[in-house]
Amino acid sequence: MMMRAAVVPSSPLLLHLLTQARTITSFAPPVTIARPQICSSINRHVSTTSSLFDMMKNPTSCSSTAASTPLTSTTLGSVAAGGDHAGLSATFSSKTGELIPVPEHLVPESMIEWGEIPSYFEILVSEDLLEENEEKKTKMERTTITVLPEVGCGIDNLETTKKVEEFNLHTNESRHVKWKDGKEQDVLVLDRKVGPSTAPDQLVYVETMFQVASEVVTDDQDAAATDNEDREQVYPRRIRVTFTIDTTSNHIIKDTITINIERLYSTTSTKGTRWSGPQHNSGGLDARSVMNTIGKDIVYGDVFGVKRLKSGEDVWMMDDAVKRIVIEGTEDDDSIRLPQNILVQFHNKESSQSWGIELSHFDVSGSKMYRRSVLRAFDSSEDGFGSVTYREEEKTLENDYND
Repeated sequence: MMMRAAVVPSSPLLLHLLTQARTITSFAPPVTIARPQICSSINRHVSTTSSLFDMMKNPTSCSSTAASTPLTSTTLGSVAAGGDHAGLSATFSSKTGELIPVPEHLVPESMIEWGEIPSYFEILVSEDLLEENEEKKTKMERTTITVLPEVGCGIDNLETTKKVEEFNLHTNESRHVKWKDGKEQDVLVLDRKVGPSTAPDQLVYVETMFQVASEVVTDDQDAAATDNEDREQVYPRRIRVTFTIDTTSNHIIKDTITINIERLYSTTSTKGTRWSGPQHNSGGLDARSVMNTIGKDIVYGDVFGVKRLKSGEDVWMMDDAVKRIVIEGTEDDDSIRLPQNILVQFHNKESSQSWGIELSHFDVSGSKMYRRSVLRAFDSSEDGFGSVTYREEEKTLENDYND
């Protein structure tokens, strides 16, 4: 019987000391798909050259070529948003950072018996921008098609679920950075309130998109080419990180963290019909079609795995500067290391009036480490959304990344 492969979670490692840069100079090309990935772990007292709380009061200045703009139809088109995106979605513990397998009630019994419970879902995300001129509001309609795990003959007639969301974008922003080497990348914030009607400001659904290196595919059957040319297609790629913040709780992150690794398959949204057809569960969707849409680099790339340098070290161990992170004079700051070089930093606010949560993505190339961060700062007197600060940093490592 045929069975689709599942990612097997690796054991989390203790987080080592991590340094930040104080200045911004240039940006090296994003690392390739084969780059080492940060392990999943949680640890206190993360090393840094700046306090997260200090950043909330005095945000680090960013490159003159970087721009933060309200989200509109124009800025949405500049980032890897809108259209049909296909990829993989995995869930992680907000306490330990460990990968959480797919719920067993969604997995065939044979997979459970073989001990082959998948660690991710295959997804298609269709995004449409809706503009209401009268109210001057911009909305996004997002249709998510999720493929349920299957084995044997079932892979030729896959079952799917469909979820349609519509939410306002008027409180959100995107950040566009053009680095000195000419490369351009974006960060997109899509936060929204999801609290109950009795306490609408209690829960905030936090969503951050990091545009990363595009995927270049040769001999692509979907690319236009003549008989004498190699078929080549470039697929923009993004990392989408989501979780829920409880603004009234001392634990900040509620429940789990989800990471989606997705590529832009088409700039035209099909509202999910590329996989689902006109009905909720149309027959005929097969595993081959799903893989071709997502791409072999993502499907077989172990994108939720843990990898290290040739020396056996982790990427963030390549510098020796030491200074722990402190928020509002406390030592209760937590960090969660996740795959795809994602770092989440926060602290248990307890009686604090001001608190923050920072999400960072790291790229490493040669002797350079590059970091893009989104800091959300909250105050008890605000409306629950908090303020958003972006920053970019560069650090020169003592050893070359490729050594």
